Amino acid sequence: MPHFIFDCDGVLVDSEPLSMRIDVQILAENGVIISEAEAHRRFVGKTFAAMLEEMRREFGATFPADASEQKDLRLLKLYGTDLRAVDGVESALEALGPQHFSVASNSPCERVDTALRITGLTRFFGNRITSFEHVARGKPEPDVFIEAARRAGCAPEDCIVVEDSVTGVTAAHRAGCRVLGFTGTHPHPDGQARKLLAAGARTVFRTMAELPKLVSERMF
Repeated sequence: MPHFIFDCDGVLVDSEPLSMRIDVQILAENGVIISEAEAHRRFVGKTFAAMLEEMRREFGATFPADASEQKDLRLLKLYGTDLRAVDGVESALEALGPQHFSVASNSPCERVDTALRITGLTRFFGNRITSFEHVARGKPEPDVFIEAARRAGCAPEDCIVVEDSVTGVTAAHRAGCRVLGFTGTHPHPDGQARKLLAAGARTVFRTMAELPKLVSERMF
């Protein structure tokens, strides 16, 4: 039985639009004006710190030392009112069980833990959360998936990863995991599907209802 490792944002919870809303606000407050659509296109799957560094290089912008803390506080407040689980994910996890699953994320561990709690998904994952905070390098480097597999007592090649971003698929593929690309929360799923396949996904799917069938038929 393979061990399943899920990304969180855009796979388990529909948080990317909320995160991009806060990112755009913080950038604007510091003199960088971009749209939420551009932020989504450029930064989904990357760490907040990586986004700020890119904006520093591109625009010469400076950001307060507590920018990451501001992002977390604002986003967690928004989670309390607006965060929802991805459609069908609870049923998909139930169909894949009974077994334990892991999360590997470029978001802070506290944010992932809060997202799972708010959406009622903690029962599937417990404390099996590995974030960029636990490794030397975040995605697209493979470290977070290698560490998640190690914590689960599995080799990376015995893990199936579900990812929605090119950054995440690249990281999981580099780690040696089998990767499934999820496009159901992307605004342009067909174009994203092509990008995920090019980054190393074995196959792609658009709805969580498809996931158990993909696994049972070994279509990946």
